[in-house]
Amino acid sequence: MTLFLLLGCIGGGGSDLSAFIPTVKFNRLELTDIDFEDLSVDFVFDVHNPNPVDIPLERFSYGLDLADIEILTGDSPDGVHLRDSATSEMVLPVSLDFVGLYELVTAERGEDDLPFALRGGFGWDTDIGPVDITFDEQGDFPALRMPDIQLGQLNVTDITESKAGFALDVDIDNDHASTLDFANLDFKVKFAGVQVGAGTKADFGSVDGATTKKLVVPFEVDYIDAIDAIAAIASGDKLKVDLAATSDVTTPFGVVPLAIDEDGNVDVVE
Repeated sequence: MTLFLLLGCIGGGGSDLSAFIPTVKFNRLELTDIDFEDLSVDFVFDVHNPNPVDIPLERFSYGLDLADIEILTGDSPDGVHLRDSATSEMVLPVSLDFVGLYELVTAERGEDDLPFALRGGFGWDTDIGPVDITFDEQGDFPALRMPDIQLGQLNVTDITESKAGFALDVDIDNDHASTLDFANLDFKVKFAGVQVGAGTKADFGSVDGATTKKLVVPFEVDYIDAIDAIAAIASGDKLKVDLAATSDVTTPFGVVPLAIDEDGNVDVVE
């Protein structure tokens, strides 16, 4: 027996049809992938079919707002069927480009999430007319932002006959509420366009939420490679410094890789 005939017989008998209409309940938001540029989440619904037959989903529309701004809409049943006499999970996958997104929506400083509103409806066609169920859900949406990174001064820590030791100040601004932990720093440093130093640092440091903190990149270079920096010390001129690095960042949403590519004319201080 199809759902059409089942509902038709029930409707003809004057019985209450509500016991045979599928129900929809929002279950959870599930983060599937995230980095400092893109994010993918699944909105998971529990759809219960109380009938002893499978039901093909005819309509599925949705709209997603972040911080009261409409981000996307869609209409895609994609041939979904509800299993007979069962609760099925139905997943709405959403992928967003954070770079473009934050041109429209800005999370407040000191917050890890944005409020979301997800609305829409599910629909089935029967011989007694369409059956449509709407949903309107609210919750918190992950809002991972790239930390703002600026190069500070270059400190001379040691000079010998053959080598020079440096410590490069890196100012990191953390816009989130939660602390960001930086680990496994792998870096290269250039002076005036010439690579002079490289290294790794297992524990780079932590930056508390809604604060800016100076972290330090220490390295040694051969004296001949650091001649421009030594000359800048003597003359008081600024030095063009480039920092290229990668780091693993522990965020409120898991460990996320971060690429750093910063340059600037910095003060060299003994």
